Amino acid sequence: MEYQEQEHQLPMKEEEYKHHVNAVWVTTAYLSVITIVEVAVALLYVAVLFPDAGASRLPLTIFVTIATIAKGYYIMNVFMHLKYEKSAMVLTIVLPFIFLVYAIIAFGLDGYSWNLLRNFWYD
Repeated sequence: MEYQEQEHQLPMKEEEYKHHVNAVWVTTAYLSVITIVEVAVALLYVAVLFPDAGASRLPLTIFVTIATIAKGYYIMNVFMHLKYEKSAMVLTIVLPFIFLVYAIIAFGLDGYSWNLLRNFWYD
């Protein structure tokens, strides 16, 4: 019985191994390019694109947020193997993550609001 179970657990075939290694390198290249562009835009934002010191940082914040979400998507897909999972398993992992990010943003905004109210009443 044990011999039959071991027989089904064959090592990965050479083509399958090369496919996985290639997927990791492609994802690493995507992540590197996104990170390089993200850092370059962040460094050049104030100096070149908006030399006025009073310029809004909202476009930069939106760009960095989108780049971060794209990197998280690639990391979760390849390195956490979510692209090979069934959709129910993906939702089990992704939905709590989305609620966690929502909670962090909501509590941050709530704390900011309380800080403004405190400053209004005590200053």
